[in-house]
Amino acid sequence: MSHSFDWRCDACERPSQYDFVDDQIDDQKLACPNCNHHQPMAGDGFDESGVLKDPIEVCLACGSNRMYSQKDFNRKLGVAIVIVGAAFSPWTYGMSLVACMGLDYGLYYFVPEVTVCYACDGIHRGFEHNPAHRAHDPLLAERFRREARQELGLEEPETEAGSHVR
Repeated sequence: MSHSFDWRCDACERPSQYDFVDDQIDDQKLACPNCNHHQPMAGDGFDESGVLKDPIEVCLACGSNRMYSQKDFNRKLGVAIVIVGAAFSPWTYGMSLVACMGLDYGLYYFVPEVTVCYACDGIHRGFEHNPAHRAHDPLLAERFRREARQELGLEEPETEAGSHVR
C-alpha cells in the first residue's frame, strides 16, 4: 500500500507532501520544496530497522501521539452536492435530496480514512486504521492547541480556579 504525508514546513509554513516510495526510509528527513529547509521526521514513526510503522502511532512531522481519524473527502464538494440537491428539490418533490443522501452514503464507504495530527494538522494517508485514533473531538482539539501554545510560551498557564498565573 502506498503511504503519503501532508505536512507544513517549520521554516516557511507552506504545505507540502511527502510520498513514501517504500517502507524502508534511509534519510528520515522532510525536505521542503519551497525553501529547501530540512526537518527530521519523528523517530517514533519508525521501528528499530528504519521501517515505517503501520498503523501510524505518532505524527511524522512533530512526533505528537494526539491524532484523530476522518474520511479523506473534500468538504466543499460535499456541500456542493447538498446545495444541488436542495436547489432541485422543489421540482423533484424532495427526491433530489434523497438521491444526494444516497450518493453521500455510497461515497462514505469508498472514500479512505486519513489520520490527522491535532498539534500540527499533518495528514497521514494510506496507513491502516489505528483504534487509538478516534474521530475528531473539538474539545480535545482546543485543549491540545492550548497546551501546545503554553509549551511554546505564547499563552500563560491557567491555575485550577481558571485564573492566570502571574
